[in-house]
Amino acid sequence: MNKRVVSVLLTVLLLGGCAAGTMMGAGQGGRAEDGRSYEEARADNLLAAAVTRALVRDKSVNAGDVKVSVCDGVVTLVGTVPDADAAARALRLARETEGVKQVADHLRIQP
Repeated sequence: MNKRVVSVLLTVLLLGGCAAGTMMGAGQGGRAEDGRSYEEARADNLLAAAVTRALVRDKSVNAGDVKVSVCDGVVTLVGTVPDADAAARALRLARETEGVKQVADHLRIQP
């Protein structure tokens, strides 16, 4: 496997692990460290994984260079992309992912 695929797979696995970890406390009525319910945190983790998968599937975006985070359905993309077209594509893919309420763009274009 090439380095990009391995990096992206590790990211998806880590996000999945976070989702599973938050689910363990969901029936206990607890809260995540940031004050969200475990159910809300789990939903955000699953949404982050869905956006990451969309980026991985697209060949015009190097998903290994884009960090995806989600809070209350708001997706934040952070990282460096090669050009404006790749940035626009990443933003569009995130916006088109089911469950996304809003997308915050913190992508930088490589100099």
